[in-house]
Amino acid sequence: MTADNQTGVRTGLNVQVPVSALLLDPYNPRLPESLRGGDQADLAVVLEMGFDAFAVAQSIADNGYFAAEPLIGVPADEPGKYIVVEGNRRLTALLGLSHQEIRKDFADSSRWEDVAAKAALSPDVIIPIVVHDDRASTHVEVSRAHVVGKLPWRPYMQARFIAARVAEGRSIAEVAELIGITKSKAADLYRDQAIVAQAERSGLNTGEVEKAFSVLSVAMSNTKLRDHISAPLGSRLEPGTDPVPQGKVGELKELISWVFGDEESEPVITDSRQMSALGNVVSSEIGLSALRAGKSLDEAKQQVQSHGMDPRERLIKRMTAATSALSAAADDLAENAGDSQVIALLSDLEALVESMRNVVDQAESAE
Repeated sequence: MTADNQTGVRTGLNVQVPVSALLLDPYNPRLPESLRGGDQADLAVVLEMGFDAFAVAQSIADNGYFAAEPLIGVPADEPGKYIVVEGNRRLTALLGLSHQEIRKDFADSSRWEDVAAKAALSPDVIIPIVVHDDRASTHVEVSRAHVVGKLPWRPYMQARFIAARVAEGRSIAEVAELIGITKSKAADLYRDQAIVAQAERSGLNTGEVEKAFSVLSVAMSNTKLRDHISAPLGSRLEPGTDPVPQGKVGELKELISWVFGDEESEPVITDSRQMSALGNVVSSEIGLSALRAGKSLDEAKQQVQSHGMDPRERLIKRMTAATSALSAAADDLAENAGDSQVIALLSDLEALVESMRNVVDQAESAE
């Protein structure tokens, strides 16, 4: 363990501090971009409203504070204060119970007054916290708690976490190992958040996309929709680069509109299980023209089918051909297993199969 120069606190050391010494993380991935770095009271209001901190407050009032899972923090610039990087939902509950000036701004302050009276906590109540020297040294604990733990982050928060670690200089493979998911999954999440970030920079409203980020992931697992915006496989995206070519931003805008809706129109799909149908329509010039003309997905499908296209037969034919080709390729694999191009192609195949499996799993889980 190392000692912090200002506080003398050693990394990973359990300490006892009053609630008044704890600060919500202004860069919590749960927060909307517009509030990152904001005022503590504003952060508390958003976390209370969006992440059900009241349920935690009720539990504390009924059963006391559960100290077996301490908060994780780092020293703040202000001496004696700590920024909580893991446990902001619990800290919001504690702040609401112990600080009247904070809970009065909550959406339903009256219920907070009732539970605060029952809990009878003051800002001086002592809370255990594990202190690390800096954010980097907390990443393993924080990521495993949220990405693969019992209170997982939503997919968009996972993707934001991955992007932040890559921006710090880690590779996709290193982040995947850090949070316990496959490299392919981490790469796809990184690509999908990069699509959202690029869309936002291009002036598109991405609020609905962020709320239903997993739906975007389903869309990007569809080769035809991915090809429509010329987005690469996650494994092929160079960190720090835009996933969608500048000349395809218009197609990105219409894809977001079809999947999530926009200010002018409702989405053309009502269920993520329709994503394959949307891909089949978009990959057809006839279907694409129909959607662009304002037709519904069903109307566009009918126009495609009326021209003799059978997506199911085409799918089976292509998958059968792919299976045969891979079986033949396996005969030559052993003697070329160390070839860099062969390895890269194999990684692409693994990513494609995982994307296809995700589509099937999504359909099965919705049945």
